[in-house]
Amino acid sequence: MKLIEILENQKDEYNNFVAASSSGSFLQAWEWGSWQATLGKDVYRYWILNDAGGTIGSIQLIKMPLPFGRYYLYAPLGPVWAESYKLKVESEKLLQELLSKFSDAVFIRIEPKGLSTFNFQLSTLVKSPNIQPSKTLLVNLGNSEEQLLADMHHKTRYNIKVAQKHNVEVKEELEISIGHGIYFKEAINLICETANRQGFTTYPFDYYKNLIDFFILNQSSEVKAHLYKAIFQNQLLTAAVMIDYGKTRTFLFGGSSEFHKNVMAPYLLHWQAMLDAKANNLSTYDFWGIETSSGATPGFVRFKLGFGGEQKEYAGAYDIFNNQLLYKMYSIFRTINSFKKRLF
Repeated sequence: MKLIEILENQKDEYNNFVAASSSGSFLQAWEWGSWQATLGKDVYRYWILNDAGGTIGSIQLIKMPLPFGRYYLYAPLGPVWAESYKLKVESEKLLQELLSKFSDAVFIRIEPKGLSTFNFQLSTLVKSPNIQPSKTLLVNLGNSEEQLLADMHHKTRYNIKVAQKHNVEVKEELEISIGHGIYFKEAINLICETANRQGFTTYPFDYYKNLIDFFILNQSSEVKAHLYKAIFQNQLLTAAVMIDYGKTRTFLFGGSSEFHKNVMAPYLLHWQAMLDAKANNLSTYDFWGIETSSGATPGFVRFKLGFGGEQKEYAGAYDIFNNQLLYKMYSIFRTINSFKKRLF
């Protein structure tokens, strides 16, 4: 196996490869790496070649800082493979090649989308807490509108009709206008407030604003961002950030108001987002996570499951380390930090 650095002039070839693979994701898209670069992180991209010189995969790695000048590398929902039947064997070879290439990294974290389990015999490979959702819900947009509705839970269909009867209006921000359009700041604030209310880690306001700006203003980007807003009586009730890449629309971030819950605005927002994606010839609507660390099924999970679709489970995150002592220290500090967050 050999890793060959991907050059700037291969951007389109790379994106086409990732988008066409069943193990591909917008997190492995070239533009997502470019977005990470704006956050001050180094990004590495490689073709994965077999012994005969054929391209069998690709990987995009983000350099993540650690104290005292140390670092690790992270491949969110990567690597991406062209030949799934060789996945286990080739993944083992890839991990060993990465360790050799980045011998000064404390560890390398991969998060392959195409595997549901690892059974590797590598002593330096350990399961890590997941970063991205390892279980998600995929709705097939190739089905007719009638079939999509029929596949939903009857309460979900009913709630969509309730929102329509209340004249809930769903707006989708295609382009940034002066002041970012109506309810832009309110939408981001609602996303932040909802995460805090539900006890989830969230990003600051500027992260969401800059992310939307980056992908909406970059019209040539293969990754497209959309901001959906559901409004009732001139009041913002629901907001959601969607990402389009390849043939998939992913529901990335969302927030809902505590007011006027009876009008069922979130149901209509997602139904409209699905219809828009279908009209744009996208084939899959990814609800991006139907799990919690505790294994519980809270309201937001039940909400997503009501839309029908197929549940998918991925391997989750795995770390392979160069330095066992430093990796143990990292793991201890990570556990302590996680415990503090749960307490406070």
